[in-house]
Amino acid sequence: MRHGLPKSFTIKNVDIWNADAVRSSVDLEIKNGKIEKISDLKAKTPARFALIPSGVDNQVHLRVPGQEQKETAETGLKAALFGGYGAVLSMPNTRPVIDDTDILKQAQSMVRSAEDFFGVRTYFSAAISKRQEGRELVDFKNLADAGAKAFTDDGVGLASDELMAEAFSKLESVGLPLLQHSEFLGHHGVLAPGPVQKNLGVKDYPDEPEIAMLRRDLQLLQKFPKARYHLLHATSRRVLPVLAEARKLKLKVSAEVSPHHLYFNVGDIDPTNTAFKMNPPIRSAQDQSDLLNALVEGQIDFVATDHAPHTAEDKGSDFTKSAFGTLGLETALPVLLKFWQEAKISASRLVEVFSTGPARFLGVEDEFGRLEEGRALRAVLIDPGSAPRKFRLEDIHSKSKNSCFIDRSLVMGLRLHFNFRGIFNASEGFKLDEVLSCPLE
Repeated sequence: MRHGLPKSFTIKNVDIWNADAVRSSVDLEIKNGKIEKISDLKAKTPARFALIPSGVDNQVHLRVPGQEQKETAETGLKAALFGGYGAVLSMPNTRPVIDDTDILKQAQSMVRSAEDFFGVRTYFSAAISKRQEGRELVDFKNLADAGAKAFTDDGVGLASDELMAEAFSKLESVGLPLLQHSEFLGHHGVLAPGPVQKNLGVKDYPDEPEIAMLRRDLQLLQKFPKARYHLLHATSRRVLPVLAEARKLKLKVSAEVSPHHLYFNVGDIDPTNTAFKMNPPIRSAQDQSDLLNALVEGQIDFVATDHAPHTAEDKGSDFTKSAFGTLGLETALPVLLKFWQEAKISASRLVEVFSTGPARFLGVEDEFGRLEEGRALRAVLIDPGSAPRKFRLEDIHSKSKNSCFIDRSLVMGLRLHFNFRGIFNASEGFKLDEVLSCPLE
């Protein structure tokens, strides 16, 4: 339920989690949508709830334009809202591909109404190559001027050395990042090597194509020190030394990991659920562990969901024929909160990878990523100590239902979402007067 934002109200006795510090037991006075004052409580009563900055997701497939059978702007942004996200970056592998300004403007127009209703800022990336065919570059400058925030052929790695070098050269002056789906094609893999892959008799999905393209890209990047390169959805621990070497060379390199690659390994795959088929795939327990450690230690910069809705027909029951992709918008924060409860990640690092880091990367850090006096209230209220429970089909607000997290234990701790459209109650039965000082419309 959405409530109008009162002109003045107080959020009572909460902890504030920021990326650089946690502040316990405070009241926040809100006026005209901004944090007017943060006051320490004289009598320190332990707070049940925490307030954290709204999330920013830099890899979302809203399927706009042209694939509304999978997701619409309304269902996608509602899912983002209920996942704790205040801003999303939508991918361009739509129908048609977002590779010119007319299609970009069409996509921007199609989300405007839902963006305004749900209060979720919606940004778009554009393709690197026309039609994502890897043969001819798009007009980076014109697309950037029209509002594109990044460039990617997500779903397909850019294979041509010459075209990649040309893209780096042109993007040096544009200043926006290139987001690479790092993978040379031709392996036709379905699942990473493991018991389910062997039992199903499907082709194994190696990690060498991911590593080989990353090495190629970073070698080329050395000639273009002003270009920004971002590795999408890392899955193999073998990317870590390659990224470390690039950072030693002071290259402008960043990387993300998706929550499903942190929560699952090949031993967890349900052979009856094709939502476990995604590109790139879930890998070994060692990959899973090393990637989580890298995220916690800062070798990987942030999480991004790679939210990829598909119809039931597209997913089917046959892993070989099934479309790649799983939902992610509504399970990322519950996964991170579970890691926090298990002492695998600190509160501050959780905020950095969920909000502050991706906001900075996207260039929206003036609005998102931090809670302090004078800033707009872009926040979610969570109950971080709530007991884990199974994620259910009915928890999904996306139009499609292809989530690999159904029936898995998560911390569904989101209670309220504060944004520029109001206050959204994200938890059935939650009483607003537990934390708010005034009645709401």
